[in-house]
Amino acid sequence: MMLIILFALLTAHADQVAAYVGDDVILESEVMEKMYFLANDPRIREMFQEPEELREYVLDELISQRLVLIEAEQESIAVSTREINEAVEWQIEKVKEQYPSEADFFKALEKQGLTVDDLRRNYERSAKTQLTMERLIQKKFSDITISPIAVKRFYEEHKDSIAVRPGRVKLSHILLVIRPSEDALKKGFNKALDVYKLLLAGGDFSVLAEEFSDDENSKYKGGMLGKIKKGETLEEFEAAVFDLKPGVVSQPIPTRFGYHIVEVLNKGKDWVLARQILIKVGITRADTLRYQRLGERLCELVRQGVDFDSLAKEYSNAAEIDIGEFYVNQLSPPLDSIVENLQEGELSQPILTPIGYHLIYLKEKIPGKTLTFEDMREYIMKYLQDQELQKRFAKLIDELKEKVFVKKFLNLSQKE
Repeated sequence: MMLIILFALLTAHADQVAAYVGDDVILESEVMEKMYFLANDPRIREMFQEPEELREYVLDELISQRLVLIEAEQESIAVSTREINEAVEWQIEKVKEQYPSEADFFKALEKQGLTVDDLRRNYERSAKTQLTMERLIQKKFSDITISPIAVKRFYEEHKDSIAVRPGRVKLSHILLVIRPSEDALKKGFNKALDVYKLLLAGGDFSVLAEEFSDDENSKYKGGMLGKIKKGETLEEFEAAVFDLKPGVVSQPIPTRFGYHIVEVLNKGKDWVLARQILIKVGITRADTLRYQRLGERLCELVRQGVDFDSLAKEYSNAAEIDIGEFYVNQLSPPLDSIVENLQEGELSQPILTPIGYHLIYLKEKIPGKTLTFEDMREYIMKYLQDQELQKRFAKLIDELKEKVFVKKFLNLSQKE
């Protein structure tokens, strides 16, 4: 909802003046563009419930940035275009790293109504300001020092809250993916084979898809899956489909969903355009109970002293046995209560999830401890330096507001 309101405000008030800072002008369009950019972040939307609140925050930030640039110019501090471009490209690469692929990155931008140029333009402004601010801070506040006594005092006063390292656990698991019985698989394969033979005999793929496919999303579209990119589907499905030549119909491909008969219509380096007929092989209650009993048996074997790693290698369907190391207080339900009731070297009872049964193994339990002053010294020093820096910077902004003409205009709702 906020994004819709911002879009309306952006078009309605684009050319109005939001603030004067010295001889510079901050237009409402700049404020709104920054607001729109920030409002794509769910955390920002949670912090600022109303557009007016976000506008005030953004406008104050832009005013502070303009004041910094004015002061930097007076101090003969400059940042080169090359430095700005390098900072922008680095920032864009960091954003890209948050997505599985470059294609996913572009999709996310498109979903937010942004382009790479929009991103670059936004980062250019912030990069110039950030680099200039760093130079100004270095010049004006390089004399910040924190005494050893202040560091020690801070530790003693706050060690009960800042120096406590919670307990940690190292976890592994066995994943039992529930699969249909051999009899059900055989029946499913035979049905898929019959459909495959009809295709080889000249049957129309679209007609047979509508008649036999169990994929409700594609059966009434002639089995069309659309364009599939590498990394977007099951590994076993991808491996088979990307090996097909256009116009060739595959034999039944087994996956956990059943048997797929696929025809590739076109393909590129990292994509295929394909259609399918899916013959599902259903999982019954008997299948679920069969895997539950297997999980209980594995749990009993570990209790009897059988090596967990050996059992995991033999039975687990997960690519990795080790889950990782976690702070106990950061485990979410139901994992927190499961781990709480396990001793080191114990395997949990099977836990049913949408994927199958998980059995959690407590590999190692590392007790929590209070960190010593020596452990915390550098962290506290840095924290106190940052606090002092923020205090001095805020004071600098207040002083600049006294020296430089600044005029903010009313909220948009009052600006008619």
